[in-house]
Amino acid sequence: MYGIHESPFNLDIDNVSIAVEKQNSSLLYRRSGVLGNSEKLLLQDSCRFLLNPIEPVNMPKRITHFLLVNFQKTAILEPGAIRRVYITFPIEIGVFISQGKEEFEIIDIFSFAQFKYTLYGVPSNGIICKYWESDLYHSPPDTNPLYAGYIDLKIVNDSDHMIEINKCIFNAYGMKIYYEEDKVVMKAVMKIPSRKLAETEFINCPGKGKFKKAMELYVSSKLRVTGTKCIMEYGL
Repeated sequence: MYGIHESPFNLDIDNVSIAVEKQNSSLLYRRSGVLGNSEKLLLQDSCRFLLNPIEPVNMPKRITHFLLVNFQKTAILEPGAIRRVYITFPIEIGVFISQGKEEFEIIDIFSFAQFKYTLYGVPSNGIICKYWESDLYHSPPDTNPLYAGYIDLKIVNDSDHMIEINKCIFNAYGMKIYYEEDKVVMKAVMKIPSRKLAETEFINCPGKGKFKKAMELYVSSKLRVTGTKCIMEYGL
């Protein structure tokens, strides 16, 4: 399902229909099914469509660019240790159109994942985050690429203390999503300098074989990006 589709086309995805059909010298894009309906008339006679997973912070509204992943069990890391774990994240799917090789514009976003939000920090000065719960895995988990992907997370305890970790917060501006037919993945680092402070950052995934890099929504939309890291200063 993910990847480039030439117009016209028709896809049926888990009780959701996505269709592009010709109407005279225009194209009609239509999404219908269990996730609601969306219809757009494109005043051009042909174009390419790209469907791929995007930063999961846009639905139901773009009110935050932070994703908080709450761990279902506490992770404990000894001083100076470096460990790798895998956690899941929700999927949102973007539909882009293109007439040039590199120029893409978003026309639709939908998701099969459920939406929740939470406040990280104190009410007077905290940040609103998209909320997701995940178990901790020692190896890449099996996930349905329509609903969830996984993050290959390296945790670095640079402190002199035994650290308990219950959550991670990520900045969507730095997300680098990769996909293949049955997997959606990201790779990130969490550095911990003290008991109450951490920094997370996404990194590229070189040498992933069949994986393709997803179009980044914040890049394609030409939004101003002020930073890609996330500083967790209200506890782990």
